[in-house]
Amino acid sequence: MVRFVLFDLDNTLVDRQLAYGRWARGFAAHRGLGSEAVQVLAESDEDGFAPRQAVFEAVRQACGLAESVEQLIAEYRIEYPKFFQPDHSVLSALQRLREHGFRIGVVTNGPATQREKLDRSGLNSLVDGVCISEECGIEKPDPRIFTEAIRRCGGVPNSDGIGWMVGDAPHADVAGGKATGLQTMWLSRGRTWSETDFAPDLVAPDVNEAINLIVSRSAAR
Repeated sequence: MVRFVLFDLDNTLVDRQLAYGRWARGFAAHRGLGSEAVQVLAESDEDGFAPRQAVFEAVRQACGLAESVEQLIAEYRIEYPKFFQPDHSVLSALQRLREHGFRIGVVTNGPATQREKLDRSGLNSLVDGVCISEECGIEKPDPRIFTEAIRRCGGVPNSDGIGWMVGDAPHADVAGGKATGLQTMWLSRGRTWSETDFAPDLVAPDVNEAINLIVSRSAAR
């Protein structure tokens, strides 16, 4: 029986906020803008969940940019993934997970450029299957995208108890994972769980601790 762990990408396997901050500072410097532009980009971003149309409309108006929103978004799609870098602690943790017999999948909402993040972060060699919503035509929390990720990892969908979904988004990751029959791990990132209709099986502060918990539970069985 194949054991597997599915991971969200942004702010789970990769530090999206760190990369976004690097990109925002570069965006401002390239245009001769000050810290106000960086602040607008940070505040309008909503931890990555705000539509890019809204983000760039906000910075365009605040800073009087001549480029259209469409031009700014197009440039962002090309430049932003370049600011991701390997996190060797995460890579080591994933290697340990593989050594304990787990296959690893990534399930992420977003454009096809998510693959460049995987490449620049050094994750490709450690991942067995990837599902990106724009490529699949399905978004989390739809169980079909999790099912397809499980299949790509060589696992069997709807086999309760042998697979995990790990991520930082309550609805997209935890609710979606539970609806697919997976055990779920929520990455708190300093937050408190506030949903009352559902809850994760476990909570961890970050992905390294999440992997430690999964490996420990596996070894105890």
